[in-house]
Amino acid sequence: MSLSRRTLLATALATPALAQGWAPSRTVTILIPFAAGGATDVMGRLIAQPMSQKLGQTVVVENMAGASGGVAAARVARTAPDGHLLFLGHIGVFAFNQHLFTRLAYDPADFVPAGLVATNPMVLIVSRQSGITSMDELKARGRAGRLSIGSSGLGTTLHMGGVMVNKALGGGNTLVPYRGGGPAINDLHAGVLDVVVDQALTALPAVEAGARAICVTGATRLPQIAATPTSREAGLAELDLEVWNILTALRTTPAPILAAVTEALNGALDDPHVRTRFEAASARAPAPAERGPAFAANLVRTEQVRWGQFIREAGIERE
Repeated sequence: MSLSRRTLLATALATPALAQGWAPSRTVTILIPFAAGGATDVMGRLIAQPMSQKLGQTVVVENMAGASGGVAAARVARTAPDGHLLFLGHIGVFAFNQHLFTRLAYDPADFVPAGLVATNPMVLIVSRQSGITSMDELKARGRAGRLSIGSSGLGTTLHMGGVMVNKALGGGNTLVPYRGGGPAINDLHAGVLDVVVDQALTALPAVEAGARAICVTGATRLPQIAATPTSREAGLAELDLEVWNILTALRTTPAPILAAVTEALNGALDDPHVRTRFEAASARAPAPAERGPAFAANLVRTEQVRWGQFIREAGIERE
């Protein structure tokens, strides 16, 4: 065997075998459309390392916040569809924004999913100072229009969670805008706010710090607060909001590249360490039947219709 053949064989053995025959030629970046520390950022960082192992190239995470995810999405839309810049979008970027903003710097239709990464439930929490200890008490206060509910920028999950609980309770309560979930939860602890509906990753530390969890907005209870019912179990089925994250590329990305990214993502989701960390972050990894581009694309289409109808019925004005 010649030296060149030995070199080629060694390279083949050292490089992960991607069934579709594509591998990146340089570092792959997963662009996160929000600041570091949030649920989307955590999901991206958890899948990056195992994806690196599968792709045979370093995978890094970069944060680019702004315009409810629009700044990062617009950047991806302007790049070459070569698989080296991926976009980890979520429900707001792909299902809320087109119904909330008159003009978007990106078109959701320009993106194609490699697959669902995770689903994150939200938790309705109340301040201890509010005196609310049950869903019945929350309903009584809410239907009397005597709740202050934390909100945030248009199109954020904190904003939509606040709108949704207000609508479910009759619509007469006060939504108080904040720059993000952190300041809202600080005011919840101080008794300035009565209610915040936030993703479990940030809501659960607030519960540990003294806030009271009334319900979980997803389909199942969370092991960290197992005694807290789901919104359906608690009698407020209208509060139905789970935040999903989908790894995407540009729609014009060649099929072999997208297939390789999907394969690398599935490998990451099978990693025991990733699954354990997802559970610790209260995120649900997709079941086998929920993986791949087809499932994710159908989820996006369904959610776009659902949230368009909700936003119209809630009377949220476009900006």
